[in-house]
Amino acid sequence: MTPPHQHRASSLSFSGAERGDMDGVPDIINISISLRIQPNEGPVFYKVDGTRFGQTRTIKLLTGSKYKIEVVMKPGTVEATNMNIGGIIFPLEQQSREEASVVYHAQYDTEGVPHTKSGDRQPVQVSIEFNKAGTFETVWQAKYYNYYKREHCQFGNKFSSIEYECKPNETRTLMWINKEAFN
Repeated sequence: MTPPHQHRASSLSFSGAERGDMDGVPDIINISISLRIQPNEGPVFYKVDGTRFGQTRTIKLLTGSKYKIEVVMKPGTVEATNMNIGGIIFPLEQQSREEASVVYHAQYDTEGVPHTKSGDRQPVQVSIEFNKAGTFETVWQAKYYNYYKREHCQFGNKFSSIEYECKPNETRTLMWINKEAFN
């Protein structure tokens, strides 16, 4: 038996991705995060580290640089306010909104971020605040290269985005990550 606080909107017809509780939070939220180094919209790379570190992929970032971030969320009914990468918080600015998806842009500035020591990797906390659905949280394994050694950032595997399939928890505080994929 369903507890009384979990009413389902059974008389309304929603498509699968938009079905959710009465609070308008969908059962599944898809989040796509892409990074481009500025000023030339350059690609960002990752390297495959195998099992030497906590995660198998390391994202290569450059200190003293600006990254354009695009976040695409599905369905378009969700609302996000800001993003946090490694303690640097910045607003998400809505670019477009449709029923199927919403697009946000932001700028991540690595000015003042210390470079990662040779042979090390850094766990970088990443989060996105949503108005109703709670907080999306993950950890990226990254290596911040010194700006003067930027050629090291320009090889490896290019990725256009990191895709997440998330399920908001019942209390709308956080999201479970079902899948993560580098595309």
